[in-house]
Amino acid sequence: MLGSVISMNYLKLLRRILSILPAVLLATAACAATPQWIWDTNAPLKDGEKQTRFFRKIFHISHKLAKAGLTVSADDKADIYLNGKKIASNESFGTPTSIVITNLIVEGDNVIAASCENTKGEAGLALRLEMTQSNPDAAGQKNPAKKRANRWVTELDSDSSWLVSDHQTPGWNKLYFDQDWKHAVSRGKMGDQPWGDIFLNPTATAAADIKMLPGFKIELLHSATRSEGSWISMAVDSKGRLIVSPQGEGNLKRITLINGKVDMIEDIDQPVGQAMGLMYYNGYLYVNGKGPKDFSIYRLREVNDKYEAPVLVHALEKSTGEHGSHALVIGPDKKLYVVSGNFTKVPTDISISSPHRHYADDQLLPRANDGNGFGTGILPPGGFVMRMDLDGKNPELFAAGSRNTYDIAFNKEGELFGFDSDMEWDWGMPWYRPIRVNHWVSGGDYGFREGTGKFPEYYQDTLPSILRIGIGSPTGVKFGTDSHFPEKYRKAFFMMDWSYGRIFAVHLTPHGASYDATSEVLLHGKPLNVTDFEFGQDGAMYFITGGRNTQTGLYRVSYIGKDRKEMETGAQKENDKAGKKARDIRHKLESFHGKIDPHAVGYAWPYLRSDDRWLRYAARIAIESQPVATWTDRALLETNVNGGLTALLALSRLGSKADTQRELLMALKKFPLASLTEEQELLKLRVIELSFARQGRPDADLAQLAISKLDPLYPSSSEIVNRELSQILLYLNAPDAVSKTMALLDKAPTQEEQLYYVLRLRTITNGWTMDQRKAYFNWFKKDRK
Repeated sequence: MLGSVISMNYLKLLRRILSILPAVLLATAACAATPQWIWDTNAPLKDGEKQTRFFRKIFHISHKLAKAGLTVSADDKADIYLNGKKIASNESFGTPTSIVITNLIVEGDNVIAASCENTKGEAGLALRLEMTQSNPDAAGQKNPAKKRANRWVTELDSDSSWLVSDHQTPGWNKLYFDQDWKHAVSRGKMGDQPWGDIFLNPTATAAADIKMLPGFKIELLHSATRSEGSWISMAVDSKGRLIVSPQGEGNLKRITLINGKVDMIEDIDQPVGQAMGLMYYNGYLYVNGKGPKDFSIYRLREVNDKYEAPVLVHALEKSTGEHGSHALVIGPDKKLYVVSGNFTKVPTDISISSPHRHYADDQLLPRANDGNGFGTGILPPGGFVMRMDLDGKNPELFAAGSRNTYDIAFNKEGELFGFDSDMEWDWGMPWYRPIRVNHWVSGGDYGFREGTGKFPEYYQDTLPSILRIGIGSPTGVKFGTDSHFPEKYRKAFFMMDWSYGRIFAVHLTPHGASYDATSEVLLHGKPLNVTDFEFGQDGAMYFITGGRNTQTGLYRVSYIGKDRKEMETGAQKENDKAGKKARDIRHKLESFHGKIDPHAVGYAWPYLRSDDRWLRYAARIAIESQPVATWTDRALLETNVNGGLTALLALSRLGSKADTQRELLMALKKFPLASLTEEQELLKLRVIELSFARQGRPDADLAQLAISKLDPLYPSSSEIVNRELSQILLYLNAPDAVSKTMALLDKAPTQEEQLYYVLRLRTITNGWTMDQRKAYFNWFKKDRK
């Protein structure tokens, strides 16, 4: 009996040695040249046949790994296990699954296993496990591993040494042995038909295929492997190393550069990732992404080239995804500025002294929600910029009303800029707003509301863009301040368009308290899904492509022209001085934003009369920050057109129906429409709209007074004035409002103009004749080819 036990134990030990022998030999034999497609037979399945097969392989690791990446493909599907834990799935042989599993592999014996299914035709499993060690002697003196960028890489590939079974037994995916398992059959190596070479490392768009401005040079430094992911954000640390984040699962990565080339890519072994915002500042890496407290803002202290565990800086809600929270930058006030998309919730601990307050939906007539339900039910403020102390304390809502600005940047003068998007399928609609450059200022509202509710730029309770581009998907932005480019480009605002593969150089010219802008395309490629960039210590631009599982490339852009030391012209310097004076006044006005100050109204009031819209806006926010009772009478008595209408705009936003609506509407009589410029006409009409939207429908006599004043002016010779007159008169059920609006619809020359009137008429129930109703619905049947 004892002999039988010894014999049984000997057989188990022998099977164990035989099972792990191929993995042990990794230390002394050459790596497998390529993965093989394996199954338990060489024959394809018959029609209607279904097979389930189980595979396993034991391998031994003697030292902790620096990195391990798994790539797997199955025809038809497979679930992959490591040491009994499911780690990956693949359901399409043409789209391999790649993941990083460094922390899942243990020192000693490991078992990798697969549960596979096939329903018809060819059947196979292909797998590669790539393991990277820092120590060249980790696998023994005769190390066959391949040296890559000061690392040592060992590959474990699927081949006929794997074991296969047609049935599942207890513990099949753990360290155990069963005599029923047999060796797998190779159905061909990677690259053979019918599957092809689907593990071939993908390559980013070649530098030669990217068009550049003269004088600039572009190089492709690295094409990311599948296991490295698709990169979406970037930072640069104090030693000039790049830090990048994949969009999906996987570690942040640190890239060491030597002479503008990639020397090493290493994982940052901390539980943070999927970051749409990265920033390195003063020994800390700030991450806006997924961490121990889900998607929020974290920071990691760097000590001796290693990062300590992440510390929560500020919690965020609804900050995941492409319309969640994004970039982080340091402001001239040494505060942390964070930009978020329109799905992100404003934190509940925002300070009551925030510059941006008193926002509302402000729709006089009901909006139409997005036709696909995108953003339905989300109320203002829309996308926003929040600022806070570096430890996350004292958060303030700085400005809002964008859709989905991905990145922001400060210029040398301390002014903040971003590149905002709009919904692509709204192109050609009257509510579509071309992608735009916004100058973000204290208390700014940039007019984004969901669905069709977006404010036109002429609404003076919002601020206009300084440049409109057209269509695209804005991503990373940065000023060229730290570049070794010519002066013109060191001052330029560079911004990326993901969908059209462009990087723009935007040239700003001070104009009053803000800027005008022009743009040119620095570079353009197809495909070139640009996501983020930084300027290195060598003055070159380093940018990445990626996002939505597209191929990542790391590129370097340098200037090799002869005019790098080009100087500013005297005219440019004079223009900057003029702009500085107006900006200084705006900054003084902004110092009152969100704060009660007895000097605020007195200082700000004269600037309500300014011809500079940005100064009027800043002055109004300063006054709105003070108790309404302290400036109501002054607003009602102001006789200057700009000053009076802007003051009444503030009163329409903050005054109550009972206390101010009647007096406010009567005060507007001082400014008859016929005496105003178009800009002032639109401002007066907006005051009326806001009074009705916020303070409520006016009393019958006031409504009749408004109709008697506005109806004779409708239609106007101005198309945009007609848009606002139609809203007000339809809202008030003016007797001729429907017939006049239908007449404008019939004559409107453009699709956008027609759609505007169709939209406004759609909820009106009074004032229609049967013929008008027929004409309205017949509009939808017209052939517009």
